[in-house]
Amino acid sequence: MKSLEHDIYLFQRLKKGKISAFEKLFEKYYEPLCNFAFLFLKDDRYVEEVVDDVFIHIWENREKLFVHTNVRSYLYRSTRNRVVSFLRKDKFGTDTFEIIENKNQGFKRSLSPETLMIREEIASKVAYILQQLPPQAGLVFRLHKMEGMRYKEIAEILDISVKTVENHMGRALRIFRKIYEENANFFDD
Repeated sequence: MKSLEHDIYLFQRLKKGKISAFEKLFEKYYEPLCNFAFLFLKDDRYVEEVVDDVFIHIWENREKLFVHTNVRSYLYRSTRNRVVSFLRKDKFGTDTFEIIENKNQGFKRSLSPETLMIREEIASKVAYILQQLPPQAGLVFRLHKMEGMRYKEIAEILDISVKTVENHMGRALRIFRKIYEENANFFDD
């Protein structure tokens, strides 16, 4: 069963009150949603609060929710909306679309020291480039390249057109290439 179909199946079971379906969705999406929320909030305490709220809302309102095509997009949109609401309440004084240096900070699995060292080195080099991108272009780049989302999904989550997503992605790639070429010695260490 494809992931999309499996997610819909789980969501239908969740609507019927099946806790095991809820737990499977939670296990699959909690960490990616935390990483996504961290792009905006930059603080693990607030990230976990927001993502927990998303899942609590889903469980409490499961019978009323209607998701028929893409559970992942629904979860990301819900998380984005919760982040925006959180920021509007002025609990956290930051620009909504500011991008973090390393999205995985605080959400790493146990890896060997060598693997962690290599990942940190690569992450620092990629983070250097990502910091140079305009915030929205950086966000689109991360969602597409790092989270594996399609342009249509990104457009739905960010509430922008697919063409705007394409423009942001093109801009990000042009800047990415330019910075890479200008700093080739830094990246070839």
